[in-house]
Amino acid sequence: MIIEMIGTPGAGKTTLLPVISDYMKQKGFQAFTVIEAARPYAKKTNLGKMSVKILPKSLQGPVLWQIFYLYSYLGRRRFSRKNQKLVETVFTYQHKRPITDKDLNHVLHWFIHLTGYYEFFINRLEPKDTLILDEGFVHRVVQLFASENEEPNFQLVAEYLDLIPKPDLIVFTDAPEEVCKERVFSRGVWKRFRDKDPKDTIKFITHASRIVSFSTNYLREKGWSLIEVQNGAQDISIAQQSLLQSLSNISL
Repeated sequence: MIIEMIGTPGAGKTTLLPVISDYMKQKGFQAFTVIEAARPYAKKTNLGKMSVKILPKSLQGPVLWQIFYLYSYLGRRRFSRKNQKLVETVFTYQHKRPITDKDLNHVLHWFIHLTGYYEFFINRLEPKDTLILDEGFVHRVVQLFASENEEPNFQLVAEYLDLIPKPDLIVFTDAPEEVCKERVFSRGVWKRFRDKDPKDTIKFITHASRIVSFSTNYLREKGWSLIEVQNGAQDISIAQQSLLQSLSNISL
């Protein structure tokens, strides 16, 4: 299974991710994030098997990570060939956006890396394996279409969503916009926003919230499997219980 998460920055995706992982494990699945899966799956490759045989344990971890990175690098080309229109659409639009070169490089860097990670795993997942992506193709709408300098273009968001690989389940973590802003500033803004005016960060979160809301509604209308959990309360256990209840209603 591929499970992707989406939510406005500050909504609590990362906080609730372990709930999904623990639930899937209780149901008999092997559940991984990208970081957790990287080395175990690299170990299954021919190069990984060879490395485990000849290297001391102290070196296996770093080497297996490099093997994962190598295979995912090669996977980018395979993904691009299979999803040519998606990749071309992303690159064409991103170079037209009114964002800084720094932000453009950041957005494209992580999109390119995602294509390689995805291609590496999708061809190696075994029955009862679950990959949980908190920054997958669905949530990528935030970086690809939200900024402090542009109004959201929902037509382009829809075109993008029509081209991305379909996950088995989407978990939408929702929280009021003001709560998201408060959380972002209380924990510290992202590195690339530290030199920007706080008003720009607020505007970015506002635009991101609108895009996330549009995207989740659009994917529901497409019939994609999506569950929503409200995470606006201070007591995180409320959201955790709600998420568990929603997961239990899904046929796995």
